[in-house]
Amino acid sequence: MRSEAEAQLTCLEYKDGDLFIAHCLEFDLVSQGATLEEARKNLADLIFSHVQFAVEKDIEEKSLFRPAPNKYWEIYFHWKSRMARQNLLRGTDISPQDILSRMACTYAHVW
Repeated sequence: MRSEAEAQLTCLEYKDGDLFIAHCLEFDLVSQGATLEEARKNLADLIFSHVQFAVEKDIEEKSLFRPAPNKYWEIYFHWKSRMARQNLLRGTDISPQDILSRMACTYAHVW
């Protein structure tokens, strides 16, 4: 019987010279491509191979999740915060109700 799992991964994308870079922060895996789509596809292939190897070798706990260095997480959260501010405050006549309607919250229940 096949079991399916789902995970949400954090990816940082940027340009380095002529190349597009895609960086999965939870696994600290990095790919590149001539286009953003190519970099994303290469990263997806790399993530698949990484997870498949860890599962086949039964080493998920030891080597699967190796987060990227803090500087990349800081870049991601800075960008995410800036984008959230821009989305919340876009428009000239904005009310508190407008801001609330644009907010999306994710909750983590820990108990």
